[in-house]
Amino acid sequence: SGNWSFTPGTVMVDGTHNLTVTATDVAGNVSGASLPLSITVDTGQPQLAAPDLQATSDNGSSNTDNITNALNPVFAGGGAEAGAKVHLYAGGVEVGNAVADASGNWSVTHTAAATGVDIAYTVTQEDKAGNFSAPSQGLKVTIDRTAPAVPAAPGLVSDSGVPGDRITNVNKPTISGTAEANSTVSVYDGGTLIGTALTNGSGNWSFTPGTVMVDGTHNLTVTATDVAGNVSGASLPLSITVDTGQPQLAAPDLQATSDNGSSNTDNITNALNPVFAGGGAEAGVKVHLYAGGVEVGNAVADASGNWSVTHTAAA
Repeated sequence: SGNWSFTPGTVMVDGTHNLTVTATDVAGNVSGASLPLSITVDTGQPQLAAPDLQATSDNGSSNTDNITNALNPVFAGGGAEAGAKVHLYAGGVEVGNAVADASGNWSVTHTAAATGVDIAYTVTQEDKAGNFSAPSQGLKVTIDRTAPAVPAAPGLVSDSGVPGDRITNVNKPTISGTAEANSTVSVYDGGTLIGTALTNGSGNWSFTPGTVMVDGTHNLTVTATDVAGNVSGASLPLSITVDTGQPQLAAPDLQATSDNGSSNTDNITNALNPVFAGGGAEAGVKVHLYAGGVEVGNAVADASGNWSVTHTAAA
């Protein structure tokens, strides 16, 4: 039938080979050469570099620490043979593959990646001849989707005046608290983010706003974001009052009962303990009375802002 088959006895080196044949009959007559068959022998692939977790998938406090909460992390690399199929493995199990582009670059998404610590991601490349390279070096990735515990309610450090009343005259008040160790604490005034702070290895943090807080009541809450990007629920609020100034009061009035003599309005008296009074103060503030620049008494203003101070044993 004229059919034939041939297997070389020696190895053909990798590369292109142009094969032709002739036929010699029993009388020794030799035919012309056939048209060539061009084949490529490709027996191996170079080992690829370890895969790289892309910055867009490396969530959390750093986009280069290979700690993430990504559900579908993307890995990429280069150096593959153009058109080769790159296989991505997690812990030795294939989790995806892609074809390298003309420049040898590739990108593979690990869909619905399971959580774990120090998961070893490796890659191999498979060429068109079916040859696989050796596995690359492993890239250790931690996938963590567990949110931190809710931080404790913050406390007011800059509590001026009466201790513990959460009223301060500091318009950039410092607050502090505890949260998950080595997490990022986000501080909110109402629903507005006003800044962040880092916790130390013991979970302690402190924060001072960079901008002035206007006078009034502020309800401060915090959340904690761990290194993988998971965010806790909000803490209980800390309600503080910022009060940085008081309106100037009117001059004190020497009470008529203390203004002895021919007139009870001439501010000339022989009273030993003259009483001075006034109004317009903030309810609950302490009003200080001075004589010649020296404090001689004080009193707390009532709910209407009225006050009265006696200068005892006035000189």
